Amino acid sequence: MNQPLYYCLICFVFFISSCQSNPEKKQEKKGTPIVYKITGSLNPEVNGTVYLQDHDNSMQQFRRAKVEQGKFVLEGELVIDAFYDLIIRSDSGAVKSFNYSTPLYVEADADYDVAIKEKGDHFSIEVKTNSLTTNELIAFNKNKEKVQHELDEQLAKYSDETAALNAKLMTFSRGQESIYNQTIDRLEEITKQSNEIRASKDDKRFYEEYVLNSKQKASFLIPYSFKYISLNKENYKDYDQILAHLDPVIQKHPLVKAAVAKVDEVKNYYDNMPVFPAITPRNLKGDSLKFDQLVDKKMIIVAVWSSKGKNSKMDLPVLVRKEAELKKMGVEVVYLTDDEDYERWRASNRQIGLGMNSYLLNVTDRDFIENSYNVIGTPRYLWLDPKSRTVIELAGADPTLPDFIKNVKNKL
Repeated sequence: MNQPLYYCLICFVFFISSCQSNPEKKQEKKGTPIVYKITGSLNPEVNGTVYLQDHDNSMQQFRRAKVEQGKFVLEGELVIDAFYDLIIRSDSGAVKSFNYSTPLYVEADADYDVAIKEKGDHFSIEVKTNSLTTNELIAFNKNKEKVQHELDEQLAKYSDETAALNAKLMTFSRGQESIYNQTIDRLEEITKQSNEIRASKDDKRFYEEYVLNSKQKASFLIPYSFKYISLNKENYKDYDQILAHLDPVIQKHPLVKAAVAKVDEVKNYYDNMPVFPAITPRNLKGDSLKFDQLVDKKMIIVAVWSSKGKNSKMDLPVLVRKEAELKKMGVEVVYLTDDEDYERWRASNRQIGLGMNSYLLNVTDRDFIENSYNVIGTPRYLWLDPKSRTVIELAGADPTLPDFIKNVKNKL
């Protein structure tokens, strides 16, 4: 082989090996102090002030800079990379006042260029950046605004239809009962659909949707969203997996650690939750509760109540009226009170009409149930598996709600 060519090949092999054995590593993001720089332009060209403030605490503000002839450069150092609001305000006494705000994820090694342009009677804000999280945040907010606008339009249509139907109700005469009932049914349907739309406008829904469907693994918008997400027995495992598969580069950041801690708290609670104890409290006749006689049931609803509680006296009679329907479904209701006053418990028990399925807890059992299942207020409905006495629902559905029976059926 040609000797010079041979040495060239050897050198090339060593070069490739060196590159493969020392791949470029992304630097971990641990929430350390950062240096940042944000540039911007305003049209019309005006003077003012620009600064950053904490996205979740408007009272915490940071270094300011001047906006001169529609241009600004805001730079400095922050204790941690995080979500901030960029605030741009006109000088006091300005002929044309303005106050703009746009959220940013300010991090090291990222460029930010903000352009504000007047368009008729409003202004548009455009942010050009190589910050993945900021771009995710911008897209998230645009989608939220679009969806909320569409939902508001639907609510407006329902409102107009409701007004028209209510006016129509006033025109019916004898013999039009069928049309009258159809109108009432439609009004009830509109009310239900309107309530569902209002619930879907909650910010929590948008953050849940984003986290569950996002393909990004290195965006800090994912762990940040966990502050708005409600974790429960049904969903904590899904969220646990999402956090576990985030990019290793961001795993040690405080935002990720806080999200993991929130999931771990719920995870440990459910994973270590004890089964419902085989307690033997007594009813008004002195008979003891025996769970082994309920193993053939499909579910047990344990209603923890108090004769001192106004809500218990209001809600429990509704549950009593639904017991017959529940029994047909294979569901047994057991009432447990944390009362310390026997006479008051006996009087309230008879007043509400709880019958012999109402039992008085002793101090030990009461403390165990309250501490193990986080029973802070009453009434509280624990849904149990009769065979294993594991807790199916820590806070079962309120029996006074229209969908109560439907929710019970979904668990059977």
